[in-house]
Amino acid sequence: MIRTFITGDGSLGLYNVELDEIYHSKFGAKTEAYEKFVEPVLNIKNPRILDICYGIGYNTKTAIEYLNNIDFIDCVEIDEALAKNSYKYEYSDSVNIIIEKNLKNPDFIHFYFEDARKTVKNLNKKYNIIFHDGFAPYKQPELWSEDFIFAVINLLDKEGIYVTYNHSKPVLNALNKTGITIGKTIKNDKYIGTIASFNSDLIKNKLSDFEIEALNTKSAITYKDKDLSLNSLQILNNRKKEIEKSPLITLSAFIKKKKGNSVI
Repeated sequence: MIRTFITGDGSLGLYNVELDEIYHSKFGAKTEAYEKFVEPVLNIKNPRILDICYGIGYNTKTAIEYLNNIDFIDCVEIDEALAKNSYKYEYSDSVNIIIEKNLKNPDFIHFYFEDARKTVKNLNKKYNIIFHDGFAPYKQPELWSEDFIFAVINLLDKEGIYVTYNHSKPVLNALNKTGITIGKTIKNDKYIGTIASFNSDLIKNKLSDFEIEALNTKSAITYKDKDLSLNSLQILNNRKKEIEKSPLITLSAFIKKKKGNSVI
């Protein structure tokens, strides 16, 4: 069951009762879409966008509003009914008309109504913008496993940018394993998301050496889903067992050690 609520900036947000999880920041759904996803990619020319976990389309709608000369947008959403009604949710009429038209007769926007893991395995394109906006890993770890992230980053153009709100240690560690340069999305001196690119010049606020080192701790052990087929509970339980058996230092012990060495 999906319920609606009004977020802090007056835009509409959604709450998934079954997962007990909100789709959008309570501080502002539209604001979140702009600050965490679209603002970091404003300088990308001729955007080719992959929007993972489309929902009701705030990220795609905001991209249409603020980005110029979009080549195409591929939107992935497992909840077909939700996505197909997304043009009915609050946004500017001009943008919602574009969404409605493309849902009925795809032009430059195409929709994939299926498990995103299936989509990323079958796509044969390169994107210069990837939005990754799944539920939190403790609710939807299948969309944050290192295996899924590897598949997603494999679709990123060498001059492209990957963005997500997520900056948890396991996700950062998975990204780090791909060899990509990772940075922080900063707004009003707050760490609000993650940005990554194979072109390090595109990353302004790179992770520090300390933050990279912290990924070699138990807290940063990644979620695993080798064949992109496990369910949430299996992935969570497997990670729990891996953490219990791991010889890695804990994050708190790592921080204490670094403080003792005056590194922080």
